[in-house]
Amino acid sequence: MTEEKMRQQLEQKLCKLEAQEACRNLMGRYSYYRTAFQNKEMVELWAKRDDAKLVTPWGSYQGHSGIEACYLKDIGDRSDAKVFEAIKGAVIMHEVDTEVIEVAEDLKTAKAVFLSQGHDTYVDRTDNETVHAKWAWEKYSVDFIMEDGEWKIWHMTIYPLFQSEYGEGWADNPTYVSEAFAFPNAGPEKTNWHYDRNELYPANEPAIPEPYVTYEKSSAK
Repeated sequence: MTEEKMRQQLEQKLCKLEAQEACRNLMGRYSYYRTAFQNKEMVELWAKRDDAKLVTPWGSYQGHSGIEACYLKDIGDRSDAKVFEAIKGAVIMHEVDTEVIEVAEDLKTAKAVFLSQGHDTYVDRTDNETVHAKWAWEKYSVDFIMEDGEWKIWHMTIYPLFQSEYGEGWADNPTYVSEAFAFPNAGPEKTNWHYDRNELYPANEPAIPEPYVTYEKSSAK
């Protein structure tokens, strides 16, 4: 191997490592912003593209305008006085870890999967101010893309695993909380697999990304 060839390989490895770290930080910001209901900042994590896509247990959002509709209209930002009042008492914390990240050889995109352990605490204003504290576990499939010199979220699919009240066995809860919500801007596509005693954990939902040269198909569907 020539010295030039070795230098090129080392540069490629370094660029991939830097890209992986950028994607980890991006998902870390996603988790922190989600917990704080800083959804204006959340929108800025996404690529400003018409083919951006978010699929959740309650519905889907297409394009950057759809992403804005999700975070700023259906969920809302804490800077909005009405939203601030509505989310008092809420702590929605979903960590993301156990990542597998594959960066394309052309360094333009990356594909990743994550596991997420979390809890949802919120006040039901329609039910005598009842406070709910729930376990909430999920999985993520995420595509990242380089846009204007920065890594951004391009596609994301959130898969539910289970959700249950604290103190309740998650195996005893046959539904996932998102099934009870209807958001006006969400499309019909959704993810709905969650724990059931008669089901087996999916082998490829999400699929673990494999090394690839250039982007051809979304790992986030």
